[in-house]
Amino acid sequence: MKTFVVSDVHGHYQVLKDALDEAGYDSDNPEHFLLCLGDLFDRGEENTQVYSYFYQLTQENKAEVLLGNHDLFMLEFLEGDFEGAAFNALHNGFNQTLEDFSGLNYHSHTLKKIHQQILKQYPNVKPWLKKRPLYLKTKDYIFAHGGLDGSKPDWHKEDKKRFVWQYQSRLEGLKDKTIVVGHERTAMMRLNRGEIATLNPGDPNQFTIIEEPGKIFIDGFVELSKHINVLKLDINAEEIKDASAR
Repeated sequence: MKTFVVSDVHGHYQVLKDALDEAGYDSDNPEHFLLCLGDLFDRGEENTQVYSYFYQLTQENKAEVLLGNHDLFMLEFLEGDFEGAAFNALHNGFNQTLEDFSGLNYHSHTLKKIHQQILKQYPNVKPWLKKRPLYLKTKDYIFAHGGLDGSKPDWHKEDKKRFVWQYQSRLEGLKDKTIVVGHERTAMMRLNRGEIATLNPGDPNQFTIIEEPGKIFIDGFVELSKHINVLKLDINAEEIKDASAR
């Protein structure tokens, strides 16, 4: 049994498919399961394709998707947060997602009109996002988008926004499990902030998975690298499905 773990797709459907094909993932193989650690949307131009792909796989019980901070942008907008949507459109690439889902130009229509159009054209996206878990816990691993504070016995009761926004590299891990996260770009972890100009999209070694004691980071900075990391784990798919059901 193989579990294929990806994260931070950010509207790059074809890049995702290419990465999964290269990793040997087959959605028709009953021994393969796909787990996405969140951030399906924004910064790319194939947001609806990414959503439709994962939506169908979750309906068929072949995949699970955790909630990421960019997915939360979409959920909050669909719940009526227009002020946050305007900010995220300006700073976080959310305008592309709104245009992809509504079919309307972001600058030519009101957020209310875009909101109505998305709910009309994609009635399942809001309830589907509301069902996305913040983390999954198996025998040996905990999967999350942002991070969890292992120094707190009740880490699992953390506020939703902290779960999707905080950085695992800055938090204590757990003694008995490995924490696997996205959100924090591995290329940026390898550099000091002042060295961002030295990032080279042509050097795949800058964007690869980082493994530390008790922690694994997989966000490959797809909008720059045009590559998505795929972590393959020998986890029984039923274990992931059972964790999803809890």
